[in-house]
Amino acid sequence: MPTFYEEHSENAQPEDQTLLQKLHLFVYDRWKSLLIGGISQICIITSVVLLTYFLARQPTCEAVFATSSTSTLQTMTTSDSLSSHTKPDTTIISTRTLPISSTMPTHASDNVTCAVGFTYVNKKCWKLITGPQRRADADEACMNLGGSTLFSIRSDIENRALVDFVKDKRIENLWTGLICVGKNSFSCTWDVNSGTAAVYNNFAEGYPNNVYGDCIHYMTTGTQAGQWASGSCNETMSFVCELPATIYDDTCDYNYDRYCYTPHYFIKHSSEAQQFCAGLCSNSVSIHSGNENRFVLTLYLYTNSSILIGGIAPSYDFVLWYDGTQTTYNNIDSIANGNCLYLNDLNTRGNWFGLNCLTSRSWFICKRRIGENC
Repeated sequence: MPTFYEEHSENAQPEDQTLLQKLHLFVYDRWKSLLIGGISQICIITSVVLLTYFLARQPTCEAVFATSSTSTLQTMTTSDSLSSHTKPDTTIISTRTLPISSTMPTHASDNVTCAVGFTYVNKKCWKLITGPQRRADADEACMNLGGSTLFSIRSDIENRALVDFVKDKRIENLWTGLICVGKNSFSCTWDVNSGTAAVYNNFAEGYPNNVYGDCIHYMTTGTQAGQWASGSCNETMSFVCELPATIYDDTCDYNYDRYCYTPHYFIKHSSEAQQFCAGLCSNSVSIHSGNENRFVLTLYLYTNSSILIGGIAPSYDFVLWYDGTQTTYNNIDSIANGNCLYLNDLNTRGNWFGLNCLTSRSWFICKRRIGENC
């Protein structure tokens, strides 16, 4: 047996060396061709990406009026009941659920406003829902109200403002948009990954503590009013939905955070969509936060589709937006099949994925800043 293995090893060695020698000679003789071929492939892919991007750059727009926000409290009609409305669409589907995005004018001296049913408080828009729901159901209810989220608190001023906002409503606890998976503030993350509670928090003594549950609620009565505590996500509580304030524009059906969004229900390539939007003094939509991504997702909610967005991703960590804005938010899941970006409307996370820029087409959204014209 020892002789057999030794002889086998001796016989195999020249064969292995011969294969290695052949591979070495092959690479040595053809290294220039292999290098040129690899570089050519990279250049072709890069050229297609850059050509698509530069052929579909943003339009030049100018502001037709200047606006500024106001710090004064502003009250608008609120309702304790959830509401939605439908609108016929004969092109793609018979009906679709739309977000509550219509706005109302506020004060004559400025144009700052909130979506219908929301109340303007310290540069935010809040809506109280008194009907108790589990945390996941409360989050979904807010999602259906214009892509809003469960409220967040980022300062002591906001924390005290919420106590005033819900006083005399006979409510003890409210779901917040905060999840804590540990026993310190660094383990706490606001919904849509919009920050942690490490910078500001007002936890009651002994909290957060995920032994009691991961979901954080806000106490509104007694000596603990304004303090936060951990609890089971399956408890039922009232809640407050939150949207950013915006600027009133009576020509805009989908108004969010000072921009107007127009969904289109016919398909185009990425560059074609940008050129179409440019003709409307808009750009194919860029997305710069988890909150904005959530809002855009609601424009096609329940359609089980993938929506074209206005960006090209040369790599996982970098996006070229057609409107020329910087990459401040990234929700890319995969670009293995191409570099033109699409938003996945099949789940509530709204992940992005890439498809071939020359062959893929879909519905798209045009986005323009309120108050700008070509």
